[in-house]
Amino acid sequence: MGSRGNNLTSYALFEELKHLRVSPEAEVPYIYKRRDTQTHLPIDERSWQIRVPIPNKGGIRKSLRVADKQTAIDKAEDLIIEVKVQLRQGGSVIPVSVELVVEKFLRYKKSLIRGEWESKDDAGKRSITKERYGLIQGKLYNYLVPFLGRKTDARNVPYRKWSEWESWRKINNSRKEMGKPKAITIQNEMGMIRELWKWGMTNTLIPFSPKLPFHEENLITDDKVRRDTWEASEWSSFARKVRDWLNTTISGDENYVWDAFVAYQMLFFLANNGMRVGEVVKVRRKDIRFFHREGAAAYKSLCALVQVHPSTKTGAREVNSMGGEFAKRVYDKSKFKTKGDFLFCHLDGTAFTTKQFRKWFERMITFTNENERWGKKFVPYGIRHFYATTRLQNGTTRSALCENMGVTEPYLRKHYSHYLTRLATEDLTRMNAEIGLGGKILPEGSDFTIPDVKE
Repeated sequence: MGSRGNNLTSYALFEELKHLRVSPEAEVPYIYKRRDTQTHLPIDERSWQIRVPIPNKGGIRKSLRVADKQTAIDKAEDLIIEVKVQLRQGGSVIPVSVELVVEKFLRYKKSLIRGEWESKDDAGKRSITKERYGLIQGKLYNYLVPFLGRKTDARNVPYRKWSEWESWRKINNSRKEMGKPKAITIQNEMGMIRELWKWGMTNTLIPFSPKLPFHEENLITDDKVRRDTWEASEWSSFARKVRDWLNTTISGDENYVWDAFVAYQMLFFLANNGMRVGEVVKVRRKDIRFFHREGAAAYKSLCALVQVHPSTKTGAREVNSMGGEFAKRVYDKSKFKTKGDFLFCHLDGTAFTTKQFRKWFERMITFTNENERWGKKFVPYGIRHFYATTRLQNGTTRSALCENMGVTEPYLRKHYSHYLTRLATEDLTRMNAEIGLGGKILPEGSDFTIPDVKE
């Protein structure tokens, strides 16, 4: 029993554990009781603490939470064995807070952000957009950090803790007005956590541990991979009300009126081609070519070929778009006429952003009371789903739809299985009138387009 150098005044009791060095070159670990802590207790009832020096890494200090000396030594032995194993495996032995792991991971993710106009091929397959980085950052700080605790040692998160994630997440939402998060949202967040934890283990911040208990079977619900979108009858009602909304903007500020006009045209242009909002806002005048489809009704005849910029989510592709008139109105009325100018732009020539369109979309939804009317939570991505389901219902082949939307057939089956089932029913029950069984030939699918707007 004795003191420890300059800490003589701090330690009431002290004992070296010479047989428990973590390595031959390491200093001797020791247990101690402080004079200035738990002062309401007699010294023999105060908790032992331990200091474990680690070469080139400082050391570990922690309370053993026991007052008995022999019990403290036993716990010290267990701790030092664990430290030795972690050192041998190359893992971290110093406490690593959840917040620190998240910060380091986000620093890594930030380094992967590609330039606004840089393609994924040029920047690398692991590259991400600035918007994607913002989403990951928000999810981790808003949910994961509060869930685990900012100062929690990430190396010692109990396995059972992860099983609480789904139930915790369902009652914790930073956007209260949006209601309970959907299963697909929680599933995507689980994917982010898995990626974070794998990165932490790869970079020796977190010791290797059992696979996180996040399985798809935990989330088998009707909305697992579905997003709220419109049925045909719902869309007709929505479209009519949105036209009324646009008429209410004509008395506003010049910039407000123009932006409302552009957002309106974007809405219906998106509904006619299935592009992502992030793809449409990057379209420049040189990227679009208009043409008339022969034999179509007048309001259906104007179509467009759109070159998607390579910097977008799935890279460059060419999109066939109906409803070309919605892009053509902006094309004709914009004062920015050079090939390099943005098509859907503000009065100052700057491009719309996905966030700005989302705000305009929310204004349309609020005005039309669609959420209240249909009990659904519509978001801009639902427009893309509306296009896909409409095209499937109108006879577009899966391969053609995948090419146009920039998705794979497995993705299509996953997200639209309920619609594909309906279509299969029609296929499997189709009858030729000549058979004489009362059936009739179903008409070929007709192109869908949004009715023209009276200006």
